[in-house]
Amino acid sequence: MLGLLGVWSGLILGVQKHMMAAGFKELKNQISDLSSVKESFTALERELLELKADLPLSYVRREDFIRFDVVINSKLDKLRDLVVEALQGKAKKES
Repeated sequence: MLGLLGVWSGLILGVQKHMMAAGFKELKNQISDLSSVKESFTALERELLELKADLPLSYVRREDFIRFDVVINSKLDKLRDLVVEALQGKAKKES
């Protein structure tokens, strides 16, 4: 009976050892996967920081564009007025 109990205990301990080894192996795989995720996260973070640095150089705010457009249009209107005045003055001289 004592021998049977010893064999049974050994069998239980062997199965537990095997299950724990498999669990630890899976845990090691997941940890290594996390390290690769960390590397990709670091690369993504670097790209985001580069974007934040480049964004002010290539982005025009709506208000700035409207202000720029108003200035250009006012200059074009003045130029048109000068051309119309010149054409009207030329037409009066010819008449």
